Amino acid sequence: MSRCGAAESHAEFAQLLCAEPARIQQTVDGLLLDLHRDKEKLVRSFLDYPGSQELLLALCRSLTPGETRLCSNVAYILGTIVENEVGAQCLVTLAQTQLLESDNLLGNLNSMLTWTDTEAVMNAAGTLCTMVETNEGRQWLLNDPHLEELLVNVTALLDSVNEWAASNAVLVLARIAICESGCRKLLEQPSSWHMLRKLIAALGVDEAGCGTSAAFALGRLCDLDVGRKQILEMEEAPNMITTLEKMMADGDTGGSKNACFALSCLATDKDGHAHILKNPIFPEILNTLCALLASKEQESAWFAAMTLKVLGSHPKGVVKLREHPKISALLKTVACSPTAGKDLLEEVDFALKKLQPLSKPSPPRVDVLKINSIQITWSRLILDSGLEVTYSLFDGDNLLYKGPDCSYVLAEVKLCKEYAFRLHVSTEGDDGLYSDITTVTVEESVPSCPLDFRVIGCTPTQLKLAWNAPAEPNGVIKCYMVYKGDTVIETTSERTCIVSGLVPSKSYVFHVCASTSKGKGAKSCLAASTADPGDHAPSKLTLNVLGRNEMFITWDMPEVSLGRLFNFELCMNGRVVYLGPDRSFTARRLTANTEYTCTVSAITSEGKCESKPVMKKTAKDEYENTTRCLYSPARMNQPLASPSAKDVSELAERLRRTRTQLGIYKEQTPGKTLKTHQTLNKGNLKGIHKQRDSDVMSKAVTQHKYRS
Repeated sequence: MSRCGAAESHAEFAQLLCAEPARIQQTVDGLLLDLHRDKEKLVRSFLDYPGSQELLLALCRSLTPGETRLCSNVAYILGTIVENEVGAQCLVTLAQTQLLESDNLLGNLNSMLTWTDTEAVMNAAGTLCTMVETNEGRQWLLNDPHLEELLVNVTALLDSVNEWAASNAVLVLARIAICESGCRKLLEQPSSWHMLRKLIAALGVDEAGCGTSAAFALGRLCDLDVGRKQILEMEEAPNMITTLEKMMADGDTGGSKNACFALSCLATDKDGHAHILKNPIFPEILNTLCALLASKEQESAWFAAMTLKVLGSHPKGVVKLREHPKISALLKTVACSPTAGKDLLEEVDFALKKLQPLSKPSPPRVDVLKINSIQITWSRLILDSGLEVTYSLFDGDNLLYKGPDCSYVLAEVKLCKEYAFRLHVSTEGDDGLYSDITTVTVEESVPSCPLDFRVIGCTPTQLKLAWNAPAEPNGVIKCYMVYKGDTVIETTSERTCIVSGLVPSKSYVFHVCASTSKGKGAKSCLAASTADPGDHAPSKLTLNVLGRNEMFITWDMPEVSLGRLFNFELCMNGRVVYLGPDRSFTARRLTANTEYTCTVSAITSEGKCESKPVMKKTAKDEYENTTRCLYSPARMNQPLASPSAKDVSELAERLRRTRTQLGIYKEQTPGKTLKTHQTLNKGNLKGIHKQRDSDVMSKAVTQHKYRS
């Protein structure tokens, strides 16, 4: 631009800052003419003007309701300026930082969308459309408080009689949907269902490109799960698919590409994919995609290949594409074309992998598990198509297995017979191929060692041994051979053996092995000892002194049972104090500072076996003659008598004082002491030794913790 021309333009721009409406109108009309002559020159000159922000602010303020022609022309000029990236950034910055609420640009443009002047509506929608083309303008619009009202007004324009106004309105929605946050804003508004219906109705080929923009917007909304679900639930969904197919086949390049895009976005999801496949127009969709794929126009071919790839991303789609007579061959032709671009070849190769037929499987592998069973395994096939593979295993012509697993165990194998295994694979729509044959013949062998070699009976002079069959018999077991040391002492077909003539309390080492017609197998080893005659008595007799007057006595089962066990008999100082099946007893009312000798006997069907005696002394009593003792030497043969309430009360008081002196208890309050007396008085001490051992055990353990 010449310096003279720049000076003239600057002078003209300055007229926008004057306060006279007539001069502003005249200046705007002049700028509009200059835009038609040389748009780029005028925009560059406008943005280079030192006070360009003031000029933009003046234009925005001219949009206030008043002169319709002025507002329409100003909207057109603003839309042209924001087509420039610098102009868009300047306007967004200005609107966010300097415009007052009354001068809100989006609010004024939104109001213009409802005017009756068609040209003003078209220019306002066009300016909004240009503003949301940039990321900054889009985010500004999405965060504006007028957004919901603006979307309602834009949606209302979709069926405008002016196709350019409708086209601009659709383009606003399409550009908002470019980002995910914009899609969510569109779907979250209360009138989203109405907007989707309007967009579907706007599909088609038209001069203004309304249908093309609608296809793009619907494709973007289908990219979100919530949008796809909402569209599929609409009655208009089948009609949308039909219209998209017509757009692909119409010949308009832009409409064809955006229709492919919308279909591919819908087919990405399983439900959307199924919706397309069950539509009666689906065969025509495939025919149209074939025509586009063969097109010399690279972008159209790329969109067709991309759509075929998405349709083949689900197993049902793969089957449909394979059934089509031209698709596979056409994809291979494009893949070999020297003129195909890199991007197109990538989509074609991906689609071909989806349609790749099954290859010949590897031969099955065979492992002999036992002499009478064989495990046959094979490699799992992972197909790009996602189709489930069915494996069929044959022995010759005999089908052994058919299903999805990759292993099979053949039981009851016949020895010395040759087996010939082969594998067949298939999927839906692809019968597949057979593998090569794997042969195997199973012969008898020596067995593995017997399992669980153990002692199941023991006396001082005999041991009864038992074992289980080998895990791998590898043939028919003829017999078992039992060794004592290195000497065979028994050959039997049973799995038990009694070894006699042994020495009491002595350890021996035994072995056992199985034998087939091929010979003896591996040996199992066992170290065992004969019983000690004393082992028949109860073991681990233990006396726990609980105080001056009680003992808690426990014992274990005999280490070696002798016959059938009936009861245990506990004696203290030669007197029987307990007879029963339990293995614990609490002796009460004993004499303080007195030794007690205890024995326990096991009474069985074979007789009575007494343990070794164990002696313990009760604790020393600092107060004489305060406790009645059940087992004291002097009272051993006297009958038991119930203690009086006075005796119990005195006993409780002495116990309290003694525990306080020993530091076992802290001094309790009078109320708590009284509660202790009441508890003691409630108990009936008569016959207390007859309580069940479980209760005695619980009380004894509690008392023991109490004293620790």
